[in-house]
Formats: sequence, C-alpha cells, structure tokens
Amino acid sequence: MVNDQVRSLGVNGRGGEELSSTAELLAVEASLIETATSSLASMRGVVEPAITDGVLAERPGIAGEQAEMVRLLTSRGNGVDIVVGKAGAGKTYALDAARSSWQLAGFRVRGTALAARAAAELEAGAGIASSTLARLKGELEQGRLILGPEDLVVVDEAGMVGTRDLHFVVESVVNAGGKIVLTGDPRQLPEIEAGGGLRSLAMRIGAFELKENRRQAEAWERAALDELGSGDVGLALVAYGQHERFTCSTAPKRPGAQW
Repeated sequence: MVNDQVRSLGVNGRGGEELSSTAELLAVEASLIETATSSLASMRGVVEPAITDGVLAERPGIAGEQAEMVRLLTSRGNGVDIVVGKAGAGKTYALDAARSSWQLAGFRVRGTALAARAAAELEAGAGIASSTLARLKGELEQGRLILGPEDLVVVDEAGMVGTRDLHFVVESVVNAGGKIVLTGDPRQLPEIEAGGGLRSLAMRIGAFELKENRRQAEAWERAALDELGSGDVGLALVAYGQHERFTCSTAPKRPGAQW
C-alpha cells in the first residue's frame, strides 16, 4: 500500500516510469528554489573586470565559451550560479581561472563533491582546496566552519547530490552571505539519495552550459558521448563497436557447469 504522504508528480522519468515524491521532499525543494531565487543579483563573488581579464590573458588556451563562463561567474553577483558541462568540455580548466580571479579579489574559495575522488580531482584540476560533502556538512553542523560574505563554495558533480543535502549546503552558504557555484550535468549519473534538486534549480534560475567537447578529437566519439548523455545507449555502443573500442567475450565454461 502506498503511503498517503507519497504523491504522483504527474510526470515520467527518462525510462518512462511514473515519478512520485513526498510532501516533505517537495517542501525542501521549494525552499531550495526560494533560497536560490532570493539571492539573484545580490552582488556576491563579484570581481573587478580588470582582474578577470588579466587571469584570462594568462591562459590563452581557454576557449570562447570557457572565458564567457569565467566572466559570468565573477561578474553577475548571484548567490547561486549553475554550470552545466558535458564530459570533456573543459569545465575544470575554466574553474581554475575563476578560482584565481576570486582569490586575487580576496575571496576564500573551497570546493566539495559527493565522492572523495571527485573532490580530489577538483582540487588537482582547478586548484580549489576541496573535501567531501559529508565532511563539509559535518564541519558546518558542528560549528567548526563558519562561513561569511567572503566565502565562495564550488560543488562539483552537483547533479549527484541528493536534494536534502543540496538544500543544506546552498542554504548554509547563501544565509551566510556567500556565493555557491553548482557544477555538473543532470543527464549523467543520478543522485543516490532522493534528488532532482539541480535540475529544478536550473529550470528556475537558469544555467550556463558548456557545449563544446574539447577532450575527444574524433567527431564520431563526440557524437557517441552525446548519445550516451541523452540516453541513446544503443547508438553509442554501435559507434564504439564500429571503431573497435570494446571487445565482446564469453566466460569459459567451468567443468561440470550446466550452462
């Protein structure tokens, strides 16, 4: 029997399944959206254009859309900004430039991600001192970390963060007067906990999207990755098979086995 607090959302998931939620989770999501929208254009994380221009000049390899992303994050002053980037789009490289701009302007930049490996990659690739989301949440809850207007938090792979945890970290940063940047792709790996928060935020406040794949040189491979991201797994596998990127094999039959 379905709990009477669980309600249908009237929409279907990517696999065609009916989606449902609870009144409590819907309230959390509504609060998350309200927190983000109320902090738009609130002059947070703003850097003098000359500083950002200087940082970008030191990185001639940054593409047009990457430079646009850095300028946007460091100029429009939202309390919450979202960056959606497909695999290989150079998001981390652009974040490194944004981090440098913020630090030169006197902001304290820290990063976090759900997985320790993702946090380590953010730190190594963008130069942002990072920890797991669980650790950051614990430090905030226990009062060992006090945020303020000079703090800027980057959440990598935010599409994998459950709505409750996303709400907690966004509210913690925004209520302290700081700025939070959520990066990821809602179309990639889903949340482990009840999620959808990043997608809902992007629909309400918008997101800057990095569209160009700069990692894969071959056109067919860029197309295959796009197919994977949109759920067309069969088409992607055909392409990888045609270019001999995987091998099919059958496990040897064990003596006495019935298969």
